[in-house]
Amino acid sequence: MNLIQQYISSTPDQLKKIVAGSKELFANVTKRDIKKILITGSGTSYHSGLQMQSIMRKRSGIEVLSLYPFMFTPDFFVGDNSHTLFIGISQGGSSFSTFDAMKTAKKAGCIIGTMAGEKDAYIDQIADEVMTVNIGEEKAGAKTKGYYSTKLNLLLLAEYIGLANGNLSQTQFEQDLQDLNTTLDLFPHAYKRAYDWVEEHKEKLAKMDNLRVVGPGMLYGDVLEDALKVLETCRLPVTGYDFDEFIHGIYNAMNEKSTVIILDNGTESRCQKMLEVLGDWTNNLYLVDTSAANSGNHFGYDVQVPQDFETFIFPMLLQVMASIVPTELGYDPNSPKDPNFHMKLGSKKFNQ
Repeated sequence: MNLIQQYISSTPDQLKKIVAGSKELFANVTKRDIKKILITGSGTSYHSGLQMQSIMRKRSGIEVLSLYPFMFTPDFFVGDNSHTLFIGISQGGSSFSTFDAMKTAKKAGCIIGTMAGEKDAYIDQIADEVMTVNIGEEKAGAKTKGYYSTKLNLLLLAEYIGLANGNLSQTQFEQDLQDLNTTLDLFPHAYKRAYDWVEEHKEKLAKMDNLRVVGPGMLYGDVLEDALKVLETCRLPVTGYDFDEFIHGIYNAMNEKSTVIILDNGTESRCQKMLEVLGDWTNNLYLVDTSAANSGNHFGYDVQVPQDFETFIFPMLLQVMASIVPTELGYDPNSPKDPNFHMKLGSKKFNQ
C-alpha cells in the first residue's frame, strides 16, 4: 500500500475527527454577522470550494462563491464588504497567489478567514479567523485526504452559520451530521470496490493516450479534481468538463485513442445516450455511479448516501487510479515530477 492509498484509507477516521472538533473551531466565526462568503485557492484547494459552494449556500442561507485567486482583482470588490467572509484555502498554507488575493480582499474591508492544512501557516498571518483543516499527515505530492477534509471543513462552516442565523434548524443540523456519519461509514466499502476494479483494469488503463472526465454540474469540482489527480500522477493529457460543456465542441476531439469517464449521480438523463454516441469513435468508455454495477465499463460504488454528500464518495475511483496506474507506467505516484518546482517558480513560501 503506497502513501496515497494509505491516506485514502485513513480519510474517514480523519473526517470524523474534523466533525468532532468543528463546534469549537467555528465558535467564534459564527458570532459574526456574515452575509456573504467568498472562497479562493488553486488546484485542489480551488476545487474544494467550487464543489462545496452550492451546498454551502443551501445550508448557510447566504451567498457563497468560489473563484481562482487571479479573479479577485481590486475592482471585484464594490460597496460595503464588512460582512463578507473571504476564505483563503491552501493545503500547505504557503501559496503566494492565495495570499495576494487575501491581501486584496482585506484592503477592500472583508473579514479574512483561512483554511490551511497545518497550524501557523504562512497565510494565517493576516487572518481574522483561522479555521485550520485537521488533515493530519499527508506527504504525498497528489493530495487526496486533504481534498475531502477541506470540503468537509467548508460544509461544517456553512452548517454552523446556517444554524446561527436561523436558516438551518437544529433538527436538520443533527440530521446532516447523522447522514455524514453514515456516508463516512460506507467510505471503506466504496474504497475497496474502487481498488479492486482498478487492479482488475490497470493494464488497460495504463494504455490511456488521453482522458476526459465528464460529470454533471453538481459534481463539477470533483470532475476537475479527478482530472488533476490522474494528470499529476500518470503525466498524460487529462481534462475535466461539465456534461453540457463537453457536448459543446469537446466531442470533436474524440477518436479511437480517447478515454472518457463519466460520473453519473442521476441528475443527467443523457449519460447512456452519450456513451452510445461516443461508442462510434472509441471503446474506452466508463460510467461511474453509486449502484451495485461492476461489469466491465460500468463501475458502481454500491452505496446509498444522500445526494448532497455523494461528493465524499464520487472522487474515489480516479484517486485510486492515480495511486495504481502510474506504477504500471514506471512513475512513483507519491512524488511530483520535480519536488522543487514551486521553489524554482517562486509560487509558494515553502515547497509543499
